[in-house]
Amino acid sequence: MSIDFSHIPSSIKEKSNSELTTSIFLFRAVRYKWLIRFGQVALPYALWIPGVKYLLRKTIFNHFCGGETLDDTKKVIQNLAAHHVNAISDYSAEQAGTKEQQEETRKNILQSIKFAGQQKNVPFACVKITGICARPLLEKISKKEPLNESEQQARKEFLERLDALCGAAAEQGKKMFIDTEESWINPAINEAAEMMMAKYNREKHVVYTTIQFYAADSLAYLQRLIDTVPYKVALKLVRGAYHEQENERAAKMGYPTPILPNKEAVDNNYNEGLRVCIRNLGKVSFCAATHNTGSIEWLMQLMKEYHVESNSDIVSFSQLYGMRDNLTYELAGNGYNVSKYIPYGPLKETLPYLIRRAQENAGISAQMSDELKLLLKEKQRRKRSDV
Repeated sequence: MSIDFSHIPSSIKEKSNSELTTSIFLFRAVRYKWLIRFGQVALPYALWIPGVKYLLRKTIFNHFCGGETLDDTKKVIQNLAAHHVNAISDYSAEQAGTKEQQEETRKNILQSIKFAGQQKNVPFACVKITGICARPLLEKISKKEPLNESEQQARKEFLERLDALCGAAAEQGKKMFIDTEESWINPAINEAAEMMMAKYNREKHVVYTTIQFYAADSLAYLQRLIDTVPYKVALKLVRGAYHEQENERAAKMGYPTPILPNKEAVDNNYNEGLRVCIRNLGKVSFCAATHNTGSIEWLMQLMKEYHVESNSDIVSFSQLYGMRDNLTYELAGNGYNVSKYIPYGPLKETLPYLIRRAQENAGISAQMSDELKLLLKEKQRRKRSDV
């Protein structure tokens, strides 16, 4: 089946004129890398300045987040359901350094899991490990350094938090995404995710670990899981969102960058990962979390070749809220199982997430992003309608 992804999605058509203008301004602004770098440094300290919070809420926050509370996301989720798009409530707090912050994050994610249990079109819950475990501990575990007594206790408490969340998802009949992050803490995250899969994936695909295919060792890790673990392997496949951090840290510390050298290599690696997964369906269930049109078309072709139904519950697609709605809505309209990540949380807590979204859209002055093209196309359509 061939799908035309150039149509203006209903999510853009439903914007008010002021919302459309704001979105056009936003995607034009994020073309400038210097502006994103400045915001990355300045915004955490500028939130107390009168008007800054208001401006952020009206622009980047409203575009990429579903709201500050779980209740705020209900309208977004209902609107997606009307278009046959599933939703994933994502409490986007990161960088929880203290035990109190980690417990607060656990409680909020648990609330989102219980909320998902009441919604037909919210099949997944998700957790970002740095929200329930301190980064220094994750890094020390990843280096396989000995832990002192207090660190051993902190690791035990972290795993208990994660287990409680995965167990709650299983009880609600939902699936749990465990997100991965930077390479220097990912070994600890992968270890924890594999522990949860070993516990909950004996009969069903419940806990999903994430593989970043810009990592040079990603295919080898994928194949190891398929070949060696005795449980069902559930995966979220992403390209990766920490390019600058990975390269800058590698250069600063004098080791080879762990990520692939260019976009073509990442694209090829990702598409091969899709092929490996679809060849191993049954043991493997996976979500292709991608904004890349070529990879989506490639997976659709693989599904046809391997006789996988478009509405399969073991092969799905996902995109982020506020990005690539043309892909999401066309997939849904053609019967594919597709979902939107709906981040929510206090503005201050979601800043790292928002900055990453801006970075993904930066540097496109030579080639306008698909989002901006579609927004301008809709603006022109409205002008013609007014004539």
